[in-house]
Formats: sequence, structure tokens, C-alpha cells
Amino acid sequence: MSPLVRLRKLLGRLRRQFGLDTYDVFVRPVPAEADCAPPAGYAFRFGTAADVERCDPFHTELDERERREGVVRLGFGHRVVLGLHGDTIVFTMWVNPRCLNVPGLLKRALAPRQWFIYKAYTSPEHRGRKLYEGGMRFVLAEMRRGDLTELVGYAHVNKSVSRKGLAALAFDSAGRVHQLRLLGWRATRLSPALRRRFPREVARSGAVAAETGRLRSA
Repeated sequence: MSPLVRLRKLLGRLRRQFGLDTYDVFVRPVPAEADCAPPAGYAFRFGTAADVERCDPFHTELDERERREGVVRLGFGHRVVLGLHGDTIVFTMWVNPRCLNVPGLLKRALAPRQWFIYKAYTSPEHRGRKLYEGGMRFVLAEMRRGDLTELVGYAHVNKSVSRKGLAALAFDSAGRVHQLRLLGWRATRLSPALRRRFPREVARSGAVAAETGRLRSA
């Protein structure tokens, strides 16, 4: 892993120890028709376990542990959207077809015809090309083909890039999550609107971590 990636992860872990965070959960109906053409020079498709295993940490931020976890998530029915420049994977975004699930924050059941997008990342060398927007357009087109109705996403109030991409595709806020963090202690509160929109809380199973650990020790 490069020093830059290590530093980014260390700073992220330190930041998560303190503070008050606010997230918006956004929803977007699947349109009857939409432009899903990728930016010039790029292509989108769903990825396989072999694709995840070959992801480069610089371009995708997926280290060895996260690649193992990604393979496990695919086995549990999640999907990964890949943005490719030639044969190089330069964008990844994950899709959960069952739950609005942000580890450490919330886990709520989706409706049968909803999908939730999470953990999107664009290579530093390919930012500014609207790959996040293009990835979401690709997902919406795939949902339309599958007769699904609504795409769900989320963004921190200070994550301007993510919020700009969601706004560009006319996502609307379905409610907010507030979380107070202090040296490992957390208190989380969902807005009444968000609880009404996603009423069923889902218990965490630990299945991904358990399966990842099994694969590592095998």
C-alpha cells in the first residue's frame, strides 16, 4: 500500500474517534428513460470476484483486507460497479440490494424494489470526469431493466463531491442521521422522516467479517 493511502486511512481512523457527524439519506426514483452513456474514454460494468481481487489500491483504495471483504460481499449478493479506463479499474461503487447499511451508523431494510449504493471511490488520476454521476446513471439503467423503482444513497453533510453528484441526478433527501462520537462511544439518532421511510431496523450479523476471517486463515 502506498504511503499516501496509509496516511489517508490513519487520518480517517483518528477523525472517527471524535465529533458530531450528520448524514443525509437520499432517494431517487428510477426514470422511465435516461442517458446512461459513460464519459468519453470510460466504460462501466458490474464486476466479478476476479475483478475485485485485481483492484489496485491507488486507483480503488481497496487494500488486501478490503479486497477479501469485497469478494465476500459479492458472495452475499452485493454488486460492484466498475468504471474502467482501458483495462484499468479507476472507479468502484458498491450496491446492496437488501439493506441501507452503513457500518457503525445504521442498518435498515430496503423495500423489495430498492437498491442502496455505497462506498464509491474514484482514482485520484481520474477525478473531475464525472465518474460518480456516470456510475449512478449506469445503476439506474440496470435497475430500469430489472423493473426496480428507487435508488438510495447517502452523504455526509460536508462531503461536497458526493452531494454534488447526487444533486446532479435529482436525488431528494429522505431524512438525516446524527451521530455523536467520543473515544469509541457512539450515540446515533435518526430523524422521524427517515424512520418512517425505512421503518425496519436490521440486526448486524457479522457474517462478512466472519467469512473474511475464514478465508484469511484458510
